[in-house]
Amino acid sequence: MISSKTMDEICSVLDTYKGRDKVIRTLCYTARLVAGLTSDKDLESKLMAVSKHLSATRTTLRLMDDIPLLKSSLQYGLGKEENNAVMATLGVTTNTIDMSYLVIEKLGWLAEYGLVSGVDRTKCGTLTSACWLASVYLTLIRTIRSLYQTRRMIEDLKSQNEPQTNVFLQKLQAKEKFQMITCVRLSLDIVHAVSTLPKGFLWSSSLKTWQVGLVGTLSSVLGLYQIFAKKNL
Repeated sequence: MISSKTMDEICSVLDTYKGRDKVIRTLCYTARLVAGLTSDKDLESKLMAVSKHLSATRTTLRLMDDIPLLKSSLQYGLGKEENNAVMATLGVTTNTIDMSYLVIEKLGWLAEYGLVSGVDRTKCGTLTSACWLASVYLTLIRTIRSLYQTRRMIEDLKSQNEPQTNVFLQKLQAKEKFQMITCVRLSLDIVHAVSTLPKGFLWSSSLKTWQVGLVGTLSSVLGLYQIFAKKNL
């Protein structure tokens, strides 16, 4: 039996847009992973159809992301709250790329249903993949820099060896673990993002179905774990 606390935590995740998106993403790539591994062609076809529909669901839901992202980007501004110019520049650049991603993806979606003309859906797909790759790469750089800063703070506290800093030290160590998991997840996303690009760049368009499913599933599971873990930071 699932405990009441566990049920509450699951519902709290499913009650949020980000939580539902992570669950749908996990199901999407798990279906693709199984489809790539099964020898049953009928089952493979059904699972790929499920994966495709779940992916389309996420795309449709992202159509509403423009305003929230614009709001957060305006609040971030030029990154004045960052502790150095490099982090601020990375943050502003990432926000700009993410906004471009949503605009291009929306154009592709409208073109798919014939609501706009003169838009090349294939080019839109390539551009969104490039934006995704660039965004994830820059976010990974920011996370690595933050991880380095966290580790320096941990070492400083350990060198002080004072009992009153133990609670803060534990929180920093939990933050360090969270950031390390984020680095792994983002690295998996980079592998995935490169694979969605046209042939000619690294391993683009060369991963098998089960490999894409495996990378996507691992990244999604880590993302789900982080939703729960973030509550304890």
